[in-house]
Amino acid sequence: MLVTFLPNNIKIQTETVTNLFQIARENGIDLGGICSGNKTCGKCKVLITKGNTREFLEEERNALTEEELTSGIRLACCFLVSEDTCVILKENSRSKISSEVFINRSGRKADSPADTPSRNFKRADTKDGSCNPLSYDYGIALDIGTTSVAAELWNIKAGERLGQISVLNPQHRYGADVISRITYAMADEAHLIRLTELIRECCNNLVHELAKRHNIKMKNIGFLAAAANTTMSHLFSGRPVDLLSKVPFTGVSYDSEVRKPSDMGIDINPDGCIYIMPGIGGHVGSDTLGCIIAAGLGYTKGPVLLVDIGTNGEIVLAEHGNITVCSTAAGPAFEGASLYQGMRAVEGAITQVDIKQGKITVDYIGSDNPDIKPAGICGSGIIEAVSELYRNGIMDATGRLSGEAGNRNYISLWEEKGKEVRITQKDIRELQLAKGAISAGMKILLKKQGIGPEDVDKIYLAGAFGSSVNLQKAVHIGLLPEKKPNQIEYMGNGSLAGAARLILGKISIREAERIGKSAKHLELALCGEFEEEFMNAVSFPKYKSRHRAGRK
Repeated sequence: MLVTFLPNNIKIQTETVTNLFQIARENGIDLGGICSGNKTCGKCKVLITKGNTREFLEEERNALTEEELTSGIRLACCFLVSEDTCVILKENSRSKISSEVFINRSGRKADSPADTPSRNFKRADTKDGSCNPLSYDYGIALDIGTTSVAAELWNIKAGERLGQISVLNPQHRYGADVISRITYAMADEAHLIRLTELIRECCNNLVHELAKRHNIKMKNIGFLAAAANTTMSHLFSGRPVDLLSKVPFTGVSYDSEVRKPSDMGIDINPDGCIYIMPGIGGHVGSDTLGCIIAAGLGYTKGPVLLVDIGTNGEIVLAEHGNITVCSTAAGPAFEGASLYQGMRAVEGAITQVDIKQGKITVDYIGSDNPDIKPAGICGSGIIEAVSELYRNGIMDATGRLSGEAGNRNYISLWEEKGKEVRITQKDIRELQLAKGAISAGMKILLKKQGIGPEDVDKIYLAGAFGSSVNLQKAVHIGLLPEKKPNQIEYMGNGSLAGAARLILGKISIREAERIGKSAKHLELALCGEFEEEFMNAVSFPKYKSRHRAGRK
């Protein structure tokens, strides 16, 4: 049976009746699903023009509109290929294939004991004194996130950043969150190898691209500092992730690692080194340590919060050099993945929403180009929209849509020539769960240290998402505690910034590891009060009088 994916004209031969989602995933084709093919997200929509049996599963009837069902749209995870099939990819799926599926330039495969991750993994000697970044001309700072992977190229001698690029983490085809990927990796050792190969190949391609853009020879890049959450660190180094599947994560090592580039399939100077930064505890990894280093929290005085909002929400409380951290599973709502028309912050993504006198206006990425129209909504956009719905009484404090929107269970943000971007009642619930988890985590972390929200001197917002959030609207929906504008600071990608400080010798590896080891980890899953705080934080704050949540 031949499966043809158009318009890319990718042809794949299969001999047995096979799930379409699995065929696409194993051949590097991104269909947009975030539940790893478990039939729960409803986002792997494709148009099937040949071989469509139209034998719809219940999951498809629940996720697709009557118009979609009639036109031949199917969920790939529900469709079994039983004859020659032609699949028309969604526009955003096509763009992901062209920009984010890489060719392995090195041609290396994990086919030898040195290259293949296994459950008998043996850690390299982390005391290798030869791993000194100042010994090299150029270095790479790497941030391996659940959703995106970012890399920076640095001229170490000049202390100059030459460039930065990022791509979607190719592992997302196996689930949008770390739990999905852990589950997939635990099912079969070959799955662990696959996830490790994917992320190493992705990182290697980023390094190649940076070197090419800035006319740097790969052999002149001698040091790579990698920061990541705990799961991504394990998958990058090839360690099994079984112990990360349940609390209290007994036996998990958060030590740093020094590895040879050849062991990792990274084509920098073979005499150079790859330094995988140490984690802290639980799901709080070296990406959070990078943020701590970048913000100087190891030396701060007054109570300071650092919040990295993403699929996982990491929260740091620092006071007089004492650091306590926690992590909460916010889910993919802030990345746009779990929303009905959610998307990443790319062209067509709605980022700003205003409602005045019942009229909704939106702004979106690429709005200055008349050929680009809204296609969906990203994480910062959903915060904007929900804040405006609440302020205007279209949604109540419980998150329930009212009036006509309540009867339909959705509200249209934008509509033109038959195309529409909606926010559904389920989208609002997804945001409530995400913001409730972050808010509850902050409250418990502060309460455990005897500190009230009003006592916090400063809040750092880390990550690309944090840099795009409208602060007033984030406060309005209860995502952040109310603070004066000068008490909240955007720090961008703190994970990269911390890794860069190591590369440039602004902090020693030994000092970074000391800070990481001294940080205390609070496991929220073991806090009896978390469920109550979470349930309280899911609803929106009640205000005596409805007020305007303006632009930042």
